[in-house]
Amino acid sequence: MEAAVLTGTSAITMTEDKENVLQPQRKNSGKGARARRRGSVPAGAGGAKEGEGETGKPRRLAGIRPRISIEELRNAYKRQASTPQEEILPMFDPMAKAQESKGVTRGRTGLVYDERMAEHRCLWDANYPECPERLTHTLERCRQLGLIERCEPILPRNATEDEILKSHSRSHLYLLWSTKDEKNKEKLENISSHFDSIYIHPETYDLALLAAGSTIDVVDAIMAGKIQNGMALIRPPGHHAMKTEFCGYCFFNNVALAAQVALEKHKLSRILIVDWDVHHGQGTQQMFYEDPRVLYFSIHRYENGTFWPELRESDYDNVGAGRGRGFNFNVPLNKTQMKNEDYLAVFHQVLLPVAYEFNPELVIVSAGYDAAVGCPEGEMEITPAFYAHLTSSLMALANGRVAVIFEGGYCLESLAEGAALTLSALLGDPCPKLLDPILKPSLSMCESLLNLIYVQRPYWKCFQYQGSFSVHEKTNGDTGERHIPTLSYLGNATKPLQYETRNCYPVQSEEVKEKIRLQLARLKQDKPPQMFENNRLCLVYDEAMSNHHSLSEKEHPERPERTERIWKSLKQFGIIERATILQSRYATQQELELIHTHEHVNLMASTSALSEKELLNMQDNYKSIYLHPKSNEAALLAAGSLLQVIDDVCNNKSLSGIGVIRPPGHHAEQDHPHGFCLYNNVAIAAKYAITHHGCERVLILDWDVHHGNGVQHAFEADPKVLYISIHRYDHGLFFPSSEDANYDQVGSGEGEGYTVNIPWNKSGMGDAEYMSAMLQVVMPIAYQYDPQLVLVSAGFDAARGDPLGGCRVTPECYGHMTRLLSSLAGGRMVLALEGGYNLSSISYCMTMCAKALLGDPLPSLESGLVPNKNAVQSISDTIRTHKKYWTALSFQVDLPVEDVLCQGFGGGAQPVESGASGSEVSSTNVSPVSTPSTASPPYVSAPSSPDKTWKNGNSMENGASPQLECSSERTKFDSDKMDIDVTPIPQLQRSVRSRVKSEKAASASVAEQRDVKAGGMQKQFGSEGSSRMSRRKVGDQGGSGESANHTSTPIRPSRPVKNVGLMLRAAASCVGIVKGATAIVSNENTLDSGSINGILKQCKELKLLQSCTRLEPRPASEEEILSVHTRETLEGHVQRETCSKSPCSGDPALTAAGSFVELISEVVQGNVLNGLALVQVSDHTSSGNQIISNNYINNLAVGTQYALDTVGLQRVLIVNWNAQNGYNTQNLFYSDPRVLMFSVNLTDDQSATKGSVDRRGENKGLGYTFDLSLNRDSQSKNFTQGDYLAILHQVILPVAYEFCPELVLLAIGNDLVHQSPAVSPLIYSHITQMLMPLAQGHLAVMLEVGNAKEITKDIATATLSALLDKAVALLPVIYENTSEVQDSVVNMINVQAATWKSLKQHAQISCINTKKQANASSAVLCDEQQIIAKAFDGCVTTPTHTLCLAYDEGMMEHFSYDDETHPERPERISCIFQRLQEFGIVGRCHQVKTRLASAAELETVHSPKHIKFMSSLHSKKPRELQGMQNSFESIFFHRQSNNAALLASGSLLEVVNSVLRGESRRGLAVIRPPGHHAEKNVPCGFCIYNNVAVAAKHATGVHGLSRVLIVDWDVHHGNGIQHMFEDDPQVLYVSIHRYDNGTFFPGSPDANYNRAGTKKGKGYNVNIPWNKGGMGDGDYMAAMIEVILPIAYQFNPELVLVSAGFDAAVGDPLGGCKVSPECYGHMTKLLSCLAGGRVIVALEGGYNLNTISYCMTMCAKALLGDPLIPLSQGLAACPSACETLNNVVSVHQKFWSALDLKSKGMSPSSRKSKKTPKQSPSVDLADRSPETPDGKTGLDELTSTLSQMSLGKEGEGAKSVEVVDVKMEEEDGAVGGACATSAEGLNTFLLTELSGAESMYAVVPLQWCPHLESVKPVPNNSLDAFSPCEECKDLSENWVCLTCYKVLCGRFVNEHMLMHGVTEEHYMVLSYADLSVWCYSCDSYLHHEILLEAKRAAHISKFGEDIPGS
Repeated sequence: MEAAVLTGTSAITMTEDKENVLQPQRKNSGKGARARRRGSVPAGAGGAKEGEGETGKPRRLAGIRPRISIEELRNAYKRQASTPQEEILPMFDPMAKAQESKGVTRGRTGLVYDERMAEHRCLWDANYPECPERLTHTLERCRQLGLIERCEPILPRNATEDEILKSHSRSHLYLLWSTKDEKNKEKLENISSHFDSIYIHPETYDLALLAAGSTIDVVDAIMAGKIQNGMALIRPPGHHAMKTEFCGYCFFNNVALAAQVALEKHKLSRILIVDWDVHHGQGTQQMFYEDPRVLYFSIHRYENGTFWPELRESDYDNVGAGRGRGFNFNVPLNKTQMKNEDYLAVFHQVLLPVAYEFNPELVIVSAGYDAAVGCPEGEMEITPAFYAHLTSSLMALANGRVAVIFEGGYCLESLAEGAALTLSALLGDPCPKLLDPILKPSLSMCESLLNLIYVQRPYWKCFQYQGSFSVHEKTNGDTGERHIPTLSYLGNATKPLQYETRNCYPVQSEEVKEKIRLQLARLKQDKPPQMFENNRLCLVYDEAMSNHHSLSEKEHPERPERTERIWKSLKQFGIIERATILQSRYATQQELELIHTHEHVNLMASTSALSEKELLNMQDNYKSIYLHPKSNEAALLAAGSLLQVIDDVCNNKSLSGIGVIRPPGHHAEQDHPHGFCLYNNVAIAAKYAITHHGCERVLILDWDVHHGNGVQHAFEADPKVLYISIHRYDHGLFFPSSEDANYDQVGSGEGEGYTVNIPWNKSGMGDAEYMSAMLQVVMPIAYQYDPQLVLVSAGFDAARGDPLGGCRVTPECYGHMTRLLSSLAGGRMVLALEGGYNLSSISYCMTMCAKALLGDPLPSLESGLVPNKNAVQSISDTIRTHKKYWTALSFQVDLPVEDVLCQGFGGGAQPVESGASGSEVSSTNVSPVSTPSTASPPYVSAPSSPDKTWKNGNSMENGASPQLECSSERTKFDSDKMDIDVTPIPQLQRSVRSRVKSEKAASASVAEQRDVKAGGMQKQFGSEGSSRMSRRKVGDQGGSGESANHTSTPIRPSRPVKNVGLMLRAAASCVGIVKGATAIVSNENTLDSGSINGILKQCKELKLLQSCTRLEPRPASEEEILSVHTRETLEGHVQRETCSKSPCSGDPALTAAGSFVELISEVVQGNVLNGLALVQVSDHTSSGNQIISNNYINNLAVGTQYALDTVGLQRVLIVNWNAQNGYNTQNLFYSDPRVLMFSVNLTDDQSATKGSVDRRGENKGLGYTFDLSLNRDSQSKNFTQGDYLAILHQVILPVAYEFCPELVLLAIGNDLVHQSPAVSPLIYSHITQMLMPLAQGHLAVMLEVGNAKEITKDIATATLSALLDKAVALLPVIYENTSEVQDSVVNMINVQAATWKSLKQHAQISCINTKKQANASSAVLCDEQQIIAKAFDGCVTTPTHTLCLAYDEGMMEHFSYDDETHPERPERISCIFQRLQEFGIVGRCHQVKTRLASAAELETVHSPKHIKFMSSLHSKKPRELQGMQNSFESIFFHRQSNNAALLASGSLLEVVNSVLRGESRRGLAVIRPPGHHAEKNVPCGFCIYNNVAVAAKHATGVHGLSRVLIVDWDVHHGNGIQHMFEDDPQVLYVSIHRYDNGTFFPGSPDANYNRAGTKKGKGYNVNIPWNKGGMGDGDYMAAMIEVILPIAYQFNPELVLVSAGFDAAVGDPLGGCKVSPECYGHMTKLLSCLAGGRVIVALEGGYNLNTISYCMTMCAKALLGDPLIPLSQGLAACPSACETLNNVVSVHQKFWSALDLKSKGMSPSSRKSKKTPKQSPSVDLADRSPETPDGKTGLDELTSTLSQMSLGKEGEGAKSVEVVDVKMEEEDGAVGGACATSAEGLNTFLLTELSGAESMYAVVPLQWCPHLESVKPVPNNSLDAFSPCEECKDLSENWVCLTCYKVLCGRFVNEHMLMHGVTEEHYMVLSYADLSVWCYSCDSYLHHEILLEAKRAAHISKFGEDIPGS
């Protein structure tokens, strides 16, 4: 009856499942976090009601009953049991390995040593660390612990010459032989000095041979089976010795020699060498670097290469070469004080998973103990006892064949203790208790391991627990933490001629020694380890338990034969005779009631008196229970017998125990029986251990295939019991069908976190999955928990062949799991039988567990253990849930698929099967043992990741995998093309909740990092660093600083690559730096002082002078004058005494020079920030003793020389804008690279004009002189301020930022304005403002007064206003640039591009000579500007406040209900406000009153429908909101979302009002949610209302402005703002964003550079789209200076609004760029030159809380006028950015004459079209005619055009073609917005001009998606394109699955492929109709090179030929 009901339920369930499958939830494809949602289940779907049949508290049951109930499985078992066991054994009992282990018991431990080795010592330094006492102390400690006599002695011997020559050269051997018996100490010391850290003794040769020979013999004895394992206590050590070089105390490489003998003599193919010495064993690494037979694994101190041996090859990215690639593992420790938890993480996360996949035949340990507590060289804190744990974990490998070889260790106490406990572990003693708790691994260790996993996962499939992400794709959110590997090498690779031989080691103080002594006294074993030679295991069994059996079912799975067969197997394997047999007993009622209720115990007791009928009726009340009159007696016996084992183990009579008991117990609840279980045996035992034996921490591991619901419920609130269960769950469908078994159940109350469920969601789990769960979850948590007793609910129903479990775990796997657990709790471990229903399987399984507890060697597991995808997900879910409780779970982060190191890494985790156990599937593949990265199927690379496949199974010549050519989106090796340093992406990255690293980090100079990148793999391994003992001086970073010797080219070192924390230090350091005073110095007491007095009077009237610090004028000193002029010149001025009114001696010329020097002195000393010197005389035409113009002094040169010589500055920028030729000043510094000089001159000499650009400097100063001479003819009357701005924007500022001056000197006069009427005196205020961000604001201006008094007054007041950061009037109209200036600028760029990278990669570098086009809008613009200029003439007012600020915590009420880690979270604004407070900025601001925006204000840009929709959110329930948000792109809703959005918009409007009403000069709005993605009708991309767009409309509509500039530097394109103003000429929208050829969010072609606006707004939309990540300061500053400022100045805005998203900043998890906070400050400062300083910065994106707080703070400081931190020297745009800027200029130069520079001065090479892969997807076909000249039709042309498009990744297989200009979009509204729905949202282009193609769309496919990993090779390299659907046999429209290659019909037929794709998670399918590839998960077409194989096969099948051109 029940079965029938279940069958019906199952049918209903499957139907519902099918509906759910066909309608998967829409994916969030935006940049935001993807919400995690659970599917809903129909209420009451099948099964009993919650709590049915239970008398205790109700339990949650899964929403649907299992498809196969326990009763149905029981029937299956009956069918199986009807067949004799002997006949079915071969079918599901392949127990060969278990059977072969019969008779294999633990062998002896060998030990070799020779006390003669103590004779090797240093004759000239008695304190040398590598001393004889290292050996003698160790031997003495082993004797104290009674270990030596327990070992099998191995006689030491010398290695033979032949053995030595296997790894070393003959010269190497003979050199050491030549020192034999040498008595001359000086000679020995001299020989030693030629090697790093070496001393040679007369006996060294013989003793080194003795050490090598002894090591070889230990390994030989192990392989011969004479001993089980062994240890060689030898010296000298060996792992540093190289083939031809002694090194690091080592002469012969003992371990390498032994491994070589094992390979050759014993024919081994897999050897694992584990080197845990704290120094990298580079010698061993080198010898096996290309050998795939040896896996070398080293854990060593590295500290970015600064720790000995300071080798680049010691870093993690050195993974092997040739066939050995992937077989070299380096774990570099980049900090000291690493602890046990750090090394434990290495073993659990990397070493053991790789070792089990590698499956070694022998393990050799290079056992150095210099990482132990107290070692002066290692400075680590590993406790000696921990080495026993490390050794124990390795003993499960290689059938127990482990050889431990003595290496380093220099604290005698910890060395001796650690080595002795290692030997104790080899002898099988229990691992000693760790006295120090296991805590969280350090951040530095986490980084090192994640880096290592990143570079190794292309070769090892075990690394499945770190997700993948592409730095080129938009973020889908919910990605967890992210980590991007970086490289930093700071070591000193210089090899000295001789090394130090004395006193070259660290010496500890007595205080440190005493502290270490006390610490070691606490850690030292106070007595020998307890030996359990004859009582390692106790057993209990009673045949009376067999009396419990089913009365109604003879072949019930839980039958008496289960325990009988186990006991029989234990006898056959000799286990019983080696164990202690305990007497069984009954449990008492008091003991039972420790867990069960009194009523339950009495009820069970009553069953013995019931009749069979009564029992049958009674058992029907419970789930899966049968009762017998003897059932209670058997259950009491089972529980009581297990308590006997507990007593024996807890009383230390036995080390461990096994209870062969039944009935099982783990399902039994406190108040009722359940699932074959009557009393909960293990739960009773755990409670008994707590109450009777005082245990405080008990670990229960339940590996029964069914969840132990009873145990979990008994202890879910008890922290004294940690319950971990590994079981089948099947999404709640597997027995016991309760949601309590899911991973999210963690316990309650005090027990929260102490329940850990690892639920499998499918059948077929095997060894790989269970071992992975053990290593990734169980062992890390267990070590941190530190149990005092381990209990195992040992059900074996997950074993192979079990009729109920459906899994594939082998008996030996259970043995390995037992061995891992035995290192816990001092070995106190008890196993209690639970389930398991295949009699053969369970008998072998329990036997393997018993053998593990006895210390017998275990059979090896299969090679290539890899968990399947489903198991990986389950384990990952558990880790994600429990990482907040257990800090050991710190490694579940995402790693990039790109090759971010440019060394052939990347590509993500290798694909694994989603079906059967990974170990099952791997048996069909080539094992990774031979070549893990060669023969296995290639993994899928990201678009920029090189392919790792091997050609013909062989490696390339250099051993590296063949790599495709780097695309333009990737970092180049070529230093000339290198646009990103070693780390293309900053270290951020991680999730928005990620930590900012606080560990010590460092970075190398560019030159060193290029060596790391380009030469790291080719560097000779023999190159050594400094002495191993040497310590780098404090502050020495190992990088090359600025050279003291000037070279002939500019010294322009780039900013070193730093981690996020370091890159924010500069911003953090300016917390106390605020705007300083402005000084003015003048000598108004001269004879001709009228002009100066007039200037001072006007400055006083304008209230400028009162704000300045007045400096007293002084004459220049003799030393100052003589630094430039001759003594004759000086004496001539001193003798004249012409200044009767001056208080100074000498004439006005001396006073002018001295005054300017005084101003410079005050500026550089920091007494003032900047200043103005008013001088009456001309200075810079004077040089040496050639005195002209009334014998004046060269003031500018004197001041410059003072800054260089007296102050010691190294970089001074001179901008001479005085119109007079400053050749003499140029001549003085013509060869000095410390001075960069720009001169803008007017001259009558035309020849001087033509040759001026060639005056570039000479010798070392070549390139540091810029001379721009313009003809002083009639044309000069037409020079405009646009000309001078072009010079400033296109030449001076780019070079100045690259030069990075320490001081700026500006010389100005009135000639430029006086002789050019079109130029306003205001031009000088703007020149001054744009120079002020340089040199941290240190600017000294010298104004030569001259004769034109009125003009000079205006110049002086304008300049002083700028220096004081006062409001400056708008510039008058800007006309087109004159041709002479255009030509001069272009020629200057062309000539100086060879010297300055900023000019070489300039926005104008590829401009072409195009015919100028008349622009009507430009003419209108000029008229408008004339009107505005007059309106502002003389009307500049000073606002009350410099800066107003808007912030309201009410905006924090908007957050995601279902994802607390969503990037757009409330803390974004609170952390910014807090940072502003820390910097004292809030107190300096006027805080505006925030308010809600009105509907009328919003309706200026949004539709009423959108506003009404948003207003309705507050009344919705959270679940409704979660459903609603799925309809939009990257949006989440909260009930307070609308209120927060209204507050954001309204607050920004108040800031606009404050600025435009004159209350505040500038504004800052710290608001959220952001707005620039919000469209008119829909929210989009985290944005609800478009705040900045509303503000712009408010400015134009309410305040009547006619020109508003919006600059959007958010890393994502502001699609909403663009669409709202693309036809509006009143708003100029400029956006700098990542585009990545259309693949970066929002993924619309509207973001490309060719979208310039529509209708009247043409030219008013400027997109600057980056096509790669990693953009930094150089790229953004180039865009700002060379493109944005020229356009903005011509536009002449009245207000500047900044959409300030900081997601392009360093460390942002979504942006993938590396803009520094100070760069945002510089951009803000430059924008402040516009609109009279009326600039408002409004927050948009930015998701690294630390970074955005500093970024906004730097913007605020810029708005307040504070000095800015200089940007890095060598600033320039990368090639990709240069290409983007060139494209922008080419489109917009016809709209903005400021960008229109003629190209006739360009070199021919720069005019040639570049050959690069054609870009996609922006191909404009609008201008093509329907009929092409060759007669092709429109459709033919479409085919032809598409065939030319490169849809593959750039640089990989794409043909080189001429660049096709991407034409600007001419038609309005052709493409929908970024957030358009339906077809409008596709990434398409409309072919409107092709005949017959009016409605055709050519879809541009994605070039990468994460599901490419699932694509498998084509079976037999062929496909049949005419195959029918395998389900319905239809032939009309079929697809082939690219994972399993099934052929099924499409969605327009019967949807069989759609159902298959979603149910099997096979998302990638290929159409046989058009050969396109679709991804069901990404909902998009795909094109990638990995798909070409399948496409070609289908094409050949369909058309009989290969794809043309393939």
